[in-house]
Amino acid sequence: MRHILRCVEIRDRISAEVVEGKALVEKTGFQFHSQGRSVSLPGIADLHSNSEAFLQSSKLALGETAQLVKPFYAVPHDHRFHKFASWSATKFDKDDQFTQIITQWEPWVKQIVDMRNAVDHPAAKLGGRLVTHNFRMKKISGKPSLIAPAWGVSGGPDSPMVADMEAIIEGTIELGEELLVGLLYKFKGGLPMVVYEVPMEERDPSCPMRFRVGLSANIPNT
Repeated sequence: MRHILRCVEIRDRISAEVVEGKALVEKTGFQFHSQGRSVSLPGIADLHSNSEAFLQSSKLALGETAQLVKPFYAVPHDHRFHKFASWSATKFDKDDQFTQIITQWEPWVKQIVDMRNAVDHPAAKLGGRLVTHNFRMKKISGKPSLIAPAWGVSGGPDSPMVADMEAIIEGTIELGEELLVGLLYKFKGGLPMVVYEVPMEERDPSCPMRFRVGLSANIPNT
């Protein structure tokens, strides 16, 4: 959780500065100079360094998430979910529900790890470097528009940074939840226990619990 909290701290700081930068331009408009040849834009301080730190913490968080299996089976795993999935397929079966959970998440995990690897092991090749863009100006329908910070890997498309960070944080939490649910089902034995998802509208905003555990006889439609 400490790695996720670090991700949240970085996301919150960048998000706040993005909101501030947009508000500034909305209030004052674009400030052009040299007969329109240059323009002053807001900027996020240490954007690239913070992006690297976010990816490092997210990679560590994913590795710790895979470690959820260790107390149950005494087998350590890390961010290499392709190996995690291979182990599960051998231990249970390739069509086993727990194996399917890992397999379905593996491409998503790999995409994040690849972005971090572009920081740890930069290379002059497609996808070999992390690329970040601070605020930019772009003409849309002939009018100047402010483009929020984005990131990607060299040679690939850019995507909005704050939205991606939010998706990574939420996705990592959801991944951990699904792994725990899968492990609990492995060990519930003959207990009439089910894990059910709480509808979004019934979740407490102050503590939005996604899953609950109950007795199957007391859970409707199970």
